[in-house]
Amino acid sequence: MNAPDIETLLPLHPLEFRILLVLLDGASHGYRIVQEIESQEDGGRIWPANLYRRIRDLLGKGLIEEAAVPRGEEAGGRRTYVRMSALGRRVAKAEARRLESLVADARARRLLQGRKAQ
Repeated sequence: MNAPDIETLLPLHPLEFRILLVLLDGASHGYRIVQEIESQEDGGRIWPANLYRRIRDLLGKGLIEEAAVPRGEEAGGRRTYVRMSALGRRVAKAEARRLESLVADARARRLLQGRKAQ
């Protein structure tokens, strides 16, 4: 089976991109993903139904995959671990470049000065 063209998977929904960013650190489960995103300054509140819908979408696109329980973690319960796939890493990189380009354009048009809007 041929891998999909990465450009057809862009743009990612912001929550999908945040999930992929969390998974850069390794396999995780939904509750920990929520904790990580919500702990960020602009992470906002993540509703479980939205998170699990996005995880299901990412699984369907092949950007993440189910993973074994990481070493040192307790198995059992209802937690399902997921990790980023090789395709997911390529798509996350492409999305980061796309966003970087948009920010560069905003700076070039003087919408942004430095790191924060004026």
